[in-house]
Amino acid sequence: MKVVCWHPVLTDHQSYTLEALRDAGQCELAVFVAKQEHAERQAQGWVNRHASALAPTLIPQRGWLRYIVRQLRARGEAVHLFGSPFEQPRLILALFLALAMGLRVFLISEPYSTTAAGYQDDRRRGLNWLKAQLRPALYRLYGMLMARRLGGLFAISTLAVEQYRRIGIPNEKIFRFGYFVPATGLPAPAAARPPGLRLVFVGTLIERKGLDVLIAAVKQLRDEGVGVTLDAYGPGQPEPFGFDQAALAYRGQIPFGCAQAVIGGYDALVLPSRYDGWGVVVNEALLAGVPVICSDRVGAAAVLRRWPCGAVFASESVAQLADCLRACADSPERLAAMRTAAAAAGAALEPRVAGRYMYQVLSLAPGAAAPTKPSSPWYEHDN
Repeated sequence: MKVVCWHPVLTDHQSYTLEALRDAGQCELAVFVAKQEHAERQAQGWVNRHASALAPTLIPQRGWLRYIVRQLRARGEAVHLFGSPFEQPRLILALFLALAMGLRVFLISEPYSTTAAGYQDDRRRGLNWLKAQLRPALYRLYGMLMARRLGGLFAISTLAVEQYRRIGIPNEKIFRFGYFVPATGLPAPAAARPPGLRLVFVGTLIERKGLDVLIAAVKQLRDEGVGVTLDAYGPGQPEPFGFDQAALAYRGQIPFGCAQAVIGGYDALVLPSRYDGWGVVVNEALLAGVPVICSDRVGAAAVLRRWPCGAVFASESVAQLADCLRACADSPERLAAMRTAAAAAGAALEPRVAGRYMYQVLSLAPGAAAPTKPSSPWYEHDN
């Protein structure tokens, strides 16, 4: 099988899966990107160490349209896999050119954001609000143009499944998916832990990530006399959040590649996002054997529903989050059972599992009947 991948930027949480796909089927793999790096992600400390191993080819700035057409024509027999194309105009055009040429095309896509909160920062609030209003109509247009010809969709989160169904993508063409990174192989943390429930947050200090909701829940529990502390890590401005550097502490940024080792020293990771297409830090926690509590607007919440390795609460609900945390603090046995389940979930989140599943999907005969559809390993229900 020949596979051609098209991405705005190839990041590590995509490249490990593509490498596993290549190895699972001994595929001939080519990767094209619109940019080599994402400036805003780099500013937040992201480093794409592994992506370069796939030797992605940069689409030229000049003559890019002719270049794309030439590559599509030269690779007419391949499967063309478009990752998040709707964030880059050149890839949108490449996608619809591939469909118009009758090529076999698959998408890998998160849901579109349903909130006006900024994705990378809290600037441009008016523009972000306008984008949030326009996205549903824009995606309906995309659905009209591609539903009939699209070979399939790897939908990252249950929300993505729902959104793409609404714009007309047939259910038999939707395959539930995620993002995947490997275990680091770093030593596990010591078994002895300080008393109380020790929580960790890892993410950018912006409205979308919901850190304010988590801090409010922790303060409520501490007012009730519950022994709970929170350490927060990530880029951004900590001053607005009122850290006291004791029960609520800001610890700076985690060096790239060390997230699993740091998270492994805590009782639970909390990701209270108002929107998160997936939330790779959930993978990092489960690979470290640490339970996760996240909002229902986090794509990776699907994994917590598949394995009893954490809890899911309604986004922005301080009361529900406090209830989840209180239950963990009151029952060490419950927390221990979650840790056992986290190890099982982490094993299923290894890229090699995703690569095998993706190869199974791409190997399906075009137009295959629904009963042949492989079951997604990471979702409780796959229908």
